[in-house]
Amino acid sequence: MSEVEQKQEGAAPEQVAEATPTLTAVEEQPVVEARDVTVAEVPAPKVAPERKKEIPKGARSYELIFLVDAGLPKEELNALIEKVQTFLEQREGVVDNVRVSDVRRLAYEIKKRTHGIYVVFNFWLAPHLLKELERMLRLEERVLRHMVIKIPG
Repeated sequence: MSEVEQKQEGAAPEQVAEATPTLTAVEEQPVVEARDVTVAEVPAPKVAPERKKEIPKGARSYELIFLVDAGLPKEELNALIEKVQTFLEQREGVVDNVRVSDVRRLAYEIKKRTHGIYVVFNFWLAPHLLKELERMLRLEERVLRHMVIKIPG
């Protein structure tokens, strides 16, 4: 027997009420039974072939930021990103990082567009090939604006 029960046996009924701790009502929650859940197999993501990471001699580090229309389908956006990436790699550039933002509201209209998606490339490229990259981006109709920045380092 517990100490509380022993004290309650020898005590008067009025004292038992005082010694017994009061219990608060606990709502009964429905018990959820475990079910056999089948997990759909998700195909493994396609792993791109390993790209060369050796920086060519005389290459410099750059960051390319370009803006595309928010209404551009994902397939076209991915095709555009792949086009820029292959452009850089064909000219012995090395792409370090590619980031794609969510749809953002623009501070002002650009070519009658109020929303856009920013794509950022970090890459290494020989300086004399930069003009060729900028020419390609100017001619690409899906690119609203672009900017290439030299990164010190």
